[in-house]
Order: sequence, then C-alpha cells, then structure tokens
Amino acid sequence: MAGDSAGATGTSAPKWSDELSELERAGEISVPWVRQAAEWLAGRGRAARILDVGSGPGWAASVLAASFPAGEVVAVDATPEFVARAAERFAGLGLGGRARAERGELDSAALDRLGPADLVWSSHVVHHLPDPVDGLRRLGRLLAPGGVLALAEGGLPARYLPGGYGVAAPGFVSRLEAALSDYFVHHWSLTAPAVGGGRDWPLLLADAGLHHLDSRTFLLDVPAPVDDQVRAYVVDRFTQIADRVGDRLDAQDAAALGRLLDPDDEAALVNRPDLFLLSAFTVHLAGPGAA
Repeated sequence: MAGDSAGATGTSAPKWSDELSELERAGEISVPWVRQAAEWLAGRGRAARILDVGSGPGWAASVLAASFPAGEVVAVDATPEFVARAAERFAGLGLGGRARAERGELDSAALDRLGPADLVWSSHVVHHLPDPVDGLRRLGRLLAPGGVLALAEGGLPARYLPGGYGVAAPGFVSRLEAALSDYFVHHWSLTAPAVGGGRDWPLLLADAGLHHLDSRTFLLDVPAPVDDQVRAYVVDRFTQIADRVGDRLDAQDAAALGRLLDPDDEAALVNRPDLFLLSAFTVHLAGPGAA
C-alpha cells in the first residue's frame, strides 16, 4: 500500500500497519473478483515477470501467481508488516521459488530497479498518492516493451441488504456512504481521483503518457444466504463504520446504524437471512505511450 503520510488535519498520521487485520479479511473475501481479473489478464497472453505494487499482505499476488504458473511474481509494499505477511503467505502456498515480497515505495525513484515487468498490477493504491499522475508515470516506467499496467481503481460501493436496509428513512445508505467517503478523504488525505474527481482513470493514464488499452468491471457477488465468514466480515465492516462515522450521523441515522449492530434486534446483520455482498471493481489496462 501507499506509504504512511501526514493527515490533512495535522494530527498523527494514520499507519497502514494498523490496517493489517482488516486488509487480511478484505483480501480473502476479494479473491473471487481478483481471480476473474487475473484470468482475464492471463487470457491476453503470457507474462514472465509480474509486479504487484502496493501489494498489502499478498492476496492478489498469490492469485496472480496461480493464474500465471510460469511467471515470477514480486509483491512490493511500503509497510514492513505487509511484506512479512506476504512472504509468509507465499511460503505457505509453496510459491517461495517464484514469488517474493520486497519493501518499496511507489513514490520513490528506487522503485525503478524492480523493472522491467510484463505485467504490473496495482490495486487501490495510486489514489492515495499526492500526485496520482506521477504515480502512474512511475508504474509505466516499470513496463517491459509490450508490457501492460493493470490498474484497479474505481467501481461501485458494496451493497449488503435490499433497499434501505429496513432500519431508516429513505436515503440512509447514501448518507452513510457520504459520511464514510468524507472520513476517508480527511483521514488519509485522499486526492480528487479517489472521490470522483473531474478526470476518470483512463484520462489520468493518458496524462501520464500511457496508452489506455481496455477497462473491465468485475463483480464480487455473494448472494444470500451468506456463510459465517462473509457475515462476520460484514459485521466487522459495519462495526468499523460505526467507529469511524457514527458521531457524524444525525440521531435517526445513528440509531439505524445501531440497530444493524444490535444482535437482539431482528433487523441486525447477524440475524438477517437476506444479507448478501455485492460490489464492483474496475481494472484499467494501459501500455507504454507512443515513442
């Protein structure tokens, strides 16, 4: 993931290492859509060398290693705890011979030493940079001739229950998402592309001198009834939402969020037979621009 940085409010900067448990859970839940994307990429041709830049604890890199069984995979992240966890994951999967984890900053010139690569994957990292276009340029410099950058950015927010979740006035879900978006913008000092800036990612890729090749959106679709693992993930997700933005909601919406987390309430997430998980993730492909 992107390196730790000072918060917009001047308070102590958030630390990515504090997010390890959350990223582990999210990474495991996300494997189905990442596998779809990796199979799409593998269908475009072989890749002898693959970089996952901002790899977190290594879930996507492991999926890429499975989809490119003859490829060397290097997972790169700025957070030492993530690098160590990725290395453990590779060893546990028997990938130690062709997959490794290294520490590296996306916004550091030292990243150039990792190239060239036939495929560079970067998922939900570039929008954390103070200059996303410069980050895209750095990723582009890692590409071998004919190589492809696969940038996972954008998509659609997750949905978990039908309609307005059955606990609040109309518009509850939109208000909750708006409060959460505002929290992340300020907590992580996010840039305009992270929150729907005026230029979409294909245009930003062009700004970086890269040639947009294709974009495709993949669904993470877990229909009701979900298993215990997914239900626990969703409950954890909403517990974090309550911790982060509960005090930013009006009284009615705060009470509605409380109902979703109250196990004694029949409308709570732990009791809902109609709980599902549906989200969309977009991957943009780009290659080196014209010489």
